[in-house]
Amino acid sequence: MQRNAKFPWQTLLIALLLVVVLIVIFSSYTIIDPGHRGVVVMLGATEDRTLPEGFHLVIPPMARRVVAVDVRTKKVEVNVEAASSDMQLIQVTGVLNYHLDPEKVSQLYKQVGLNFEEIIIGPAMQEAIKAATATFRVERILVERTVIRDQIEEDLRQRLNVNNIVVDAFSLADVTFSAEFDAAIERKQIAEQSAIQKQYELQAAQKDVEITLAKAEGEKKAAVIAAEGQAEARKLEAAAEATALELISKQLAQNPSLIQYEWARRLAPSVNTIMLPGGQDIILDAKSLTSGN
Repeated sequence: MQRNAKFPWQTLLIALLLVVVLIVIFSSYTIIDPGHRGVVVMLGATEDRTLPEGFHLVIPPMARRVVAVDVRTKKVEVNVEAASSDMQLIQVTGVLNYHLDPEKVSQLYKQVGLNFEEIIIGPAMQEAIKAATATFRVERILVERTVIRDQIEEDLRQRLNVNNIVVDAFSLADVTFSAEFDAAIERKQIAEQSAIQKQYELQAAQKDVEITLAKAEGEKKAAVIAAEGQAEARKLEAAAEATALELISKQLAQNPSLIQYEWARRLAPSVNTIMLPGGQDIILDAKSLTSGN
């Protein structure tokens, strides 16, 4: 009778042991993707070391696990109902770009895990926005928008830096006011436009008055100059007449018969002789003597 072959227990045990070893070896390796860091957790406790990008061996794999944490720049947006210093409600949309300190992600993970946006960043943004808007009157918020943004960004740097969160940039994406304030702004703008229009009309009217006054002044000066010219002409004419009469008087005094000669010369061409009674004086117009006619 043939004996039964023995079952190869030893071979099976070696094979199983080899499989376990291979599983342990392969499960001990981990790969950290670009832009991430690895946080090592051993038996529920977070280790202080941080694994950089690349291929790593973590032993023992059953007791240690690696949590990949994104350290690339990310964006968080919040909508906040805030108030101005004069208690006017405004709606502010803020956008924060941030990244985690790659060398200290294990500390952040140990404190809050991976929910740091909801636990730390969001509340910090709301507090910083409300604190900044509360220092400005509502009508100055749009004018001082850049100043407010810088103030919020600096506040966030201080708040988040203690948690190893680095602020890259902050922006005020949108700022809206209440319907009542918008209506008041519209009324103010209409009033300002009306005032500007009235000012323009006033300036135009003043310009017309200036033109009219300048024209009247010009006409007045022209009239004065014309009157002065006429007066001067009359003076010159009177002086000329006086000079002529003086000369005539001198000539007549020296030659009395000149009157009779001039009278005879001015008779009409058709008159040859005029008889006058003896001793009759001849009367001539002095102007006719000076006019030459």
